[in-house]
Amino acid sequence: MVWIFVVLALAAVAVIVLLLVNASRGRRSVEDIPPAMRPGYSDEELERKVLERYMGWGIVLVAFFAIFLPLYWMREPARLTTATNAATVQNFERGEELFVENCALCHGQTAEGGGTGSTYDPADNWPAPNLTTIEKRYEETPVAQDIRDYIVSTIQRGRPGTPMPAWGSAYGGPMTDQQIEDIADWILLNQKATIEDADAAFNMSGEELFQSNCARCHGENLEGFIGPSLEGVFERHNRQTILGILKNGIFLANGISMPPWQNGYMYDGARYKDVALNKIVRYLEQQQPDEIPDEAKQYRAPYGDGGPKGEADTEEPPAGGEDEGSA
Repeated sequence: MVWIFVVLALAAVAVIVLLLVNASRGRRSVEDIPPAMRPGYSDEELERKVLERYMGWGIVLVAFFAIFLPLYWMREPARLTTATNAATVQNFERGEELFVENCALCHGQTAEGGGTGSTYDPADNWPAPNLTTIEKRYEETPVAQDIRDYIVSTIQRGRPGTPMPAWGSAYGGPMTDQQIEDIADWILLNQKATIEDADAAFNMSGEELFQSNCARCHGENLEGFIGPSLEGVFERHNRQTILGILKNGIFLANGISMPPWQNGYMYDGARYKDVALNKIVRYLEQQQPDEIPDEAKQYRAPYGDGGPKGEADTEEPPAGGEDEGSA
């Protein structure tokens, strides 16, 4: 690449020198004559020598550019590739540095997963997913059509209801868009080609699966907590739809989502097969109340009477006796 600029510089110097020599040649005898009084070119000189000289220089320049420009552009793809690779290396290094400083505490130094204190009980461990398999996990799920955009959006917005905070400056976080994109690029460049097909629920019952995975958001008795109440869920959806939701999750534009438990689930060791998810569906069927509430056909917002679990325990009992709604 350097040699092209050297040739160009030498050519430019040669053209300048030749023009200066040409300008001084034949005019030395009239150097002492004021410019306005110097004789001009004769018609013969204008029509032949001067014209031919200009045409000659035009041919030289045309030939130069006809050779130089193709040679220059032949090298352009290689130059762009080199520049792109250099930028990728810089982005990778910046992304790694940012990840280690801000994300490794929960996700591990190599992004292979970890944990942190629960949002609701710091003494309880909340697992952080393995990020080196996120591309493979989401490749066949409608939850994330563009995995890079999904990663960037998740980092920007965080995951409400979990220890994952919003990092984007537009959402009150400390990072710029460029920093988040650098982290996303670093994560994608560290993806593993394959992941193990886990079956962590082989010996677990539907109740065990629900209580260990679903009760955190939907309540231990299906009453709703972060997620909606599941009492009367079969009034809203049929069995196949509920199974599909468990497989693929639900992603909302505001960043609040129900994770997929099969296609693209964030934790490698707990992606459940249809057998396990059907156990959960059967458990939901068994736990439906004898009398379905009238409003069960619609989603009931979380944080119903009494607020989040544990909040009601701290409230003062109403005057005049015990709370009539308590068990």
